[in-house]
Amino acid sequence: MKKIIIINHYGITPELPGATKHYEMAKKFVEKESHDVEFWICGYNHHTGKNHESLTKFKLQNSEITDNFKTVRIKSTPYRKSSIARQLNIMIFDLITAFKILFSKNIEIIVLSVPPVSIFNTIAIKLKQIKLVADVEDLWPLFLEDLGLKNRLAIKYMNWASDILYKYSDGVAAVSKGMLDFVNTRVRRAKDTTWLAPLGVNLEEYENIVYNEKLLDKYEWKNKIKIMYIGAHGKANDIKSILKTIEKYNEKYSSKDVSFIFIGDGDQKENLIKYRNQKKLENVFFEDAIPSKLVPMYLSQTDICLTNLQKVESFKLVRPNKIFQYMAVGKPIISGIWGEAEEIIKEAQAGIYVDFTKSSSAIDSIHYLIVNEELRKKYGVNGRKYIEKNGDRIKIFNDYYSKLIKLEK
Repeated sequence: MKKIIIINHYGITPELPGATKHYEMAKKFVEKESHDVEFWICGYNHHTGKNHESLTKFKLQNSEITDNFKTVRIKSTPYRKSSIARQLNIMIFDLITAFKILFSKNIEIIVLSVPPVSIFNTIAIKLKQIKLVADVEDLWPLFLEDLGLKNRLAIKYMNWASDILYKYSDGVAAVSKGMLDFVNTRVRRAKDTTWLAPLGVNLEEYENIVYNEKLLDKYEWKNKIKIMYIGAHGKANDIKSILKTIEKYNEKYSSKDVSFIFIGDGDQKENLIKYRNQKKLENVFFEDAIPSKLVPMYLSQTDICLTNLQKVESFKLVRPNKIFQYMAVGKPIISGIWGEAEEIIKEAQAGIYVDFTKSSSAIDSIHYLIVNEELRKKYGVNGRKYIEKNGDRIKIFNDYYSKLIKLEK
């Protein structure tokens, strides 16, 4: 039987923290029973900073069958807070997967996730005359430049590699309209070879969530009004601006019954905790990352969901997965992400947009939502309705699969 290979350098499986989109995509595609499906990921986990336990000292890859498809973990070099080591990690994964492609049989379609930007995979796929779909979740190097990347050589290389990928792919899928439009400004493509594939959520995971009264027992914030952020603690997320806003909020409003909870990991987390302690923000809590399979349960027990990104022009093009998760669980959203994400929340009437870099005006909007329980319920219901219509991964993946089958012809 012919194979569909999904390659995501940053891919994870549900027992680990992070985004499981491509794992769920593989699970859905194999249900069609027309192809064998494999999911190739880096064995080095970018959240834990360790290679998978199955990748012992001399073992370069490990395969296991889960949900009727094969997950292949490929060993690569570790990195922590080093851009050079991170690039080495990416190149080794790219080279090994390229060799696997060259020496594999019966591969019909490869879905290649971006980022990172791959050149060796692209070359190997085209040499083998395999159908290639670029699955665009992030725009490198555009986003990296806006976040301060100054290495002109790295920028030039990534632009060159991404343009080759966009040009020679048989199809391009992107998670936002803005990203799809950007790809078309770089490489003009026929409309029938590009499509929007929102991140969405697996709605089955967000239905009939069993309330676990013991889940929050270990947390001192469990009985407060909970405003929760789940995700990366990196430079792009600009959580420090949120903390500055919370500081202003605490000065103006009573905050003894309100807790702001940040769950996750990232290279800025240590500094953020230091800042929290320095400012004595006693209603701010930083917690460890949780497995992706527990995210719906945690979100179901919060009152308001929170998200943010830096105010850079390119981030107007994104629609992060967080807002889909938050709407799926039926919770109101406080979002500091402008552009396409802001428009979606406004269209859905699922929450409020605030500019965390303008704390004085943001705190009044936040307080109004906190004290207005009926409005919170309305936003939650609206968000759930929106996600059922526009963010159901079963529908998204079915549409995606139909696009892949058309490429075969």
